Parts: sequence; structure tokens; C-alpha cells
Amino acid sequence: MKKIKSMFRTNVIYGLLVLVPLAVIILLLAEIVEILENLAEPLELQSATSVIGAIIIALLLVLLICFAVGAIVRTRLGSWSLERFERTILRQIPGYEIISNALKGFAEKKTAYRAALVRLYGPGTGVLGFVMEENDNGSLTVFVPSVPTLTVGSLHVVDRDRVTMLEAGSIDVTNCISRWGIGSQKILGSISL
Repeated sequence: MKKIKSMFRTNVIYGLLVLVPLAVIILLLAEIVEILENLAEPLELQSATSVIGAIIIALLLVLLICFAVGAIVRTRLGSWSLERFERTILRQIPGYEIISNALKGFAEKKTAYRAALVRLYGPGTGVLGFVMEENDNGSLTVFVPSVPTLTVGSLHVVDRDRVTMLEAGSIDVTNCISRWGIGSQKILGSISL
């Protein structure tokens, strides 16, 4: 019973992670289209072409709003506010930090977590993962995501000599993992197991 409860809770949380942002975008688009239709009515611009135009304008406005919010968040006050909001609320959501860092890495072409090839089971085999921390005893804490889901996986503490840092960016590794290993040749290059 406990396992079913845990699975239900986890599935609901992951569903919310996907649906809430999607619902917000859809509601925002619908609201913008409605406003544009109300503006078009007195001007007698109610045709199929004007509806398509309204949808395109709505999409552009959503992009503009995202850009403006992003610009605000990049200010000193905005950055402080977002950091505080993330620390108190968003980081309590399982998987938020991994997704957030992947998206930030995509935007800035870098990430807080280095991509690595980890030899968990000895020579001749390796897994793709991300170095989460370097520990004082010389070991590394590595997160190995489950394929194709980046937010679920296992955490390992391994000796540094079992980890090879990859030149590929975390976005390339993220894409490879989410596509069941397609693109691994580009990531690994000539690295031997």
C-alpha cells in the first residue's frame, strides 16, 4: 500500500511539473487571443485570417512576456528574488534542480553539473552521468539518470579515477540520454572504456 501511495504521489508531482507550465501558457494564449478578438470586433476584422493573425500575435506576446520576465530575473533584484523563491519553494519539487540546471545550461551553454563517463562496474563498461559534487575525501558524487528520464536515476559516490569528465556539454549528454543513447558517438569520441 505504501508503494502505491508513493508511486501515486510521484506520478502526480511529475504530471504537475509538465502540466502546470503548459496550462499557464495555454491560458495566457487564450486570454491574449480573447483580448485581440475583442479589439478586432469593433474594427470588423473577424475572419479566419484575423483569427490566425490573433494566434500568431498571441504567441509573439507570450515570447515577449517570457523575454521580459527573463530580463527582470537577470537583474540584481530579480536574481535575488528568483533565488529566494527557488530555495524556499521550487527546490522542494523533486527533479526541479536537475531540469532547472539543464535549461540554464541550454540558455547559457554551461551548467553547474559536469557531464561524465562513470565506470561503475569496472573496465569495459561505463554509464553517462553528472558530477554533482567533489567530496573532501577525493571521491565524487555522481548522478546517473535513468533513460530516457533525466529526473529519475541513482546517486553514486565513486573514486575519482572511475570518472572521466566529458568534453561534451551537459546539453549534448542530456539529449543523448533522453534519446536512448543516440548521439553517444559524438559525446564519447575516442574515449576508451
